[in-house]
Amino acid sequence: MEMIKSSGKIVILNNIPFTIDEGKVLRELRFPRSVTFQDIKEEHIADSIKIVIRLAYSLIKGKGCYRTFKIKEVLPDRVTIPESDHLFSGNNMVRLLKNCDYATLLVCTIGKDIADKVEEFEKISLSDAYNLDRTGAWMADYMAEQVGRIIETEVTKNGYKPTFRYAAGYGDWELKAQAEIMRLTEAHKIGVTITDSFIMIPRFSVSAVIGWERAKNTT
Repeated sequence: MEMIKSSGKIVILNNIPFTIDEGKVLRELRFPRSVTFQDIKEEHIADSIKIVIRLAYSLIKGKGCYRTFKIKEVLPDRVTIPESDHLFSGNNMVRLLKNCDYATLLVCTIGKDIADKVEEFEKISLSDAYNLDRTGAWMADYMAEQVGRIIETEVTKNGYKPTFRYAAGYGDWELKAQAEIMRLTEAHKIGVTITDSFIMIPRFSVSAVIGWERAKNTT
């Protein structure tokens, strides 16, 4: 346990470095995979997307937090940890964590400024609002990937194999799990809270779990 940095305490990440991949933004905007900015014949459209991307650089503030928990028991309908008997409920959670000794919860966000700017744009330019919204959506997942890589490095250093990242609200892992995730990660420390319907605020935020799967030669 002593080797696991994130066990028993919350790791907080501020000012997560990022780069906005223009190609990925174009995919979010439903351009074909082969299209680049140079391929867009309508220069005003290409220019407006580039302006939004430049603006996003000034608005995004990447933050994350994560915490690792020892798995107590694998039951037919859920996986338990000492801190919660019902957080990891459902067949998908059982399949994900059945061969794991630990599970790491993560929450990350790109902050509220970009969401506020989208709302502002909605009153003056729906196209700019849409472009910035899609940029924000992709960057929220980008931040989750960055935090996930940090966790995966800790997992492998301790002799385990990371599972894929699984988010609350997908499959049969109900969205109401967000309440426990927020509490156990103390996500308010990075400015993330939830509504009564378990939607995260700021809305460009991600929560998920990554399991620590035992190596095949481990008994």
